Amino acid sequence: MNLKKITSKIEKDGYTIIKRAFSKKKINFILDLVKKEHTKIKFKYKGLPKRDSSDLIVYNLQNKNYEFLRILSNPLIQKVCKYFLNDNFFRLIKKDKPNFILNYYNARSSGNKLDLHIDSYMPYLGKKIFLMQFAIILEDQFSNNGCTILKPKSHLSGKFTNRNEKKLKKIKSHAGDIVIWDSRIWHGTEKNTSKKTRWSLIATFSSWWVKQSMDMTKSLPKKIFNKLSINEKILLGYCSIIPRDETGAIRTKRSLNEISYNLQDYYK
Repeated sequence: MNLKKITSKIEKDGYTIIKRAFSKKKINFILDLVKKEHTKIKFKYKGLPKRDSSDLIVYNLQNKNYEFLRILSNPLIQKVCKYFLNDNFFRLIKKDKPNFILNYYNARSSGNKLDLHIDSYMPYLGKKIFLMQFAIILEDQFSNNGCTILKPKSHLSGKFTNRNEKKLKKIKSHAGDIVIWDSRIWHGTEKNTSKKTRWSLIATFSSWWVKQSMDMTKSLPKKIFNKLSINEKILLGYCSIIPRDETGAIRTKRSLNEISYNLQDYYK
């Protein structure tokens, strides 16, 4: 699929599937990293919804291993995000650069059924997308192991979900695929009855001004920051940091020259 076909499908139906975007070798490598990170978790997540109680989740992948960020540098992912999410009026960064950000990033293997919902926090009408999800499939996903379900074109409804909706599409995918959706689309998952995992990476990207779900600039380990490219630093929000007050800075936007791991000027 070329970029035009991908973006047109998302605009029309609210989602698309890119088949075999990653090699089996790459996917197995990332899957192994995810499983290793999951074994390191020795505490219970605070505020975990009851519906997620049987899910396997690794939050904040950007803080775990640089390889989780590298996979997001896939050219197709970057082009799609830039098409939908870039702000052409972010004049502190040249237009040939991406200025969208990573909003949320985890690995997940679902257990319980997940009711229909939207990830945009509120429904709205219009062509402009402010948030979108990319699911990098690490293990095959079918009906018996809790595949994603969604209502095509519901991103254009301007409404919250109808959880009694019956006309839903099952998104069956294979390891190496990427499933992309507009965050306004009604979607959920079926129950995983297979007793087998179905790991995927779930990366939420957004326009730079949408508040991130985790404080990535403060929590990122310095050893990972030192490996980042300029584009990856922009992606994590280092050019869109909210200052504490006017004594630190008087704007949220930052230029490339202002990127630094030391955030005292903004947070003091």
